[in-house]
Amino acid sequence: MESTHLFPLIVPSSYLREKTWDLPHHPLPNKNFILTWVCFGTGAAMTYLTRAEHQALEATQPGWQRVAVENLRHSLVEGERFFTHAKLSDDARRVIFLAFMHQDGIGSSRVLLANELRQAFPAGYALALPDRSCGLVIPRDATAAELVGVRALVETMHAGATTPLSSALLSPTDFALPAP
Repeated sequence: MESTHLFPLIVPSSYLREKTWDLPHHPLPNKNFILTWVCFGTGAAMTYLTRAEHQALEATQPGWQRVAVENLRHSLVEGERFFTHAKLSDDARRVIFLAFMHQDGIGSSRVLLANELRQAFPAGYALALPDRSCGLVIPRDATAAELVGVRALVETMHAGATTPLSSALLSPTDFALPAP
């Protein structure tokens, strides 16, 4: 297993409680979520990292988790931007939200790119993960009326999600990764 094909993926912690699977994972500060890893092989099929693959990586490739995050950071295909959708204020001077709905299906994981998000939103931001394939970033300077609209959007997306995660606005600290 090459760590260059690995990516982090945020999934509901209920996967463990429901015994959906017993795959390697890392707990996140928000106990409703866990971090696991996926591999994109030939044909872009996504497969979850198995226990055997996890043990092999641990034994032979120290720091592979950090590599997986770096893979995510540099995973854009030609023509893609860091975000896939944006909503701006009526005067187009402020971002109301950015959305990550990339073709790879792991848009929610892009909320792990805290360095980039802190640079883009130095006054702070909230996160939304309505679906495993979608993450949203909402700047702290969004108005109350704008937040009403964002919350309604997130609730609608969550209700129609293939793999629903949360209808709430969340803190970046909920997804803080351990220091390398």
